[in-house]
Amino acid sequence: MALTVGSRIVFLVGAVSFIGFALLAEYVLDMSVPAIVLVLPLVPVAVIFVIVRRILHTSHQAPAARGDAAPAAAAAGPAVPFGAAGAGAERLLAASPYATAAELSELAYSRPELRPAIAANPSAPASLLQWLIEQGEPAVLAAISARGRLLG
Repeated sequence: MALTVGSRIVFLVGAVSFIGFALLAEYVLDMSVPAIVLVLPLVPVAVIFVIVRRILHTSHQAPAARGDAAPAAAAAGPAVPFGAAGAGAERLLAASPYATAAELSELAYSRPELRPAIAANPSAPASLLQWLIEQGEPAVLAAISARGRLLG
């Protein structure tokens, strides 16, 4: 499982704070602490080392390698849940009540044949439904009309 950049920063700040507190307690406040308290900061230090090493490794990758991966990811279409891919996954996403507004919007723009399923999706936002109505496709209008009958 990959950590987001924000999670990494929070973890690093927490680890550095822990180390600082342990050193402050031992040397500045002149407290007598068990040896384990002084050894425990080595765990976050090791984790910090691994995280910084990964950050540096990913930032020093060849730009050509990253450039080749970006168009391939863009050509694959929108992100789909659970790592699924392909046209079948896009059809499932178009009908999924768990799809986000961004995913549905991207599908509606890129895959016109999925617009009736998107129009019937209860997760479709009003702004997307309005845009779909403006397109004037009969199947989409029928799906939106059926939604109205179901709601009330």
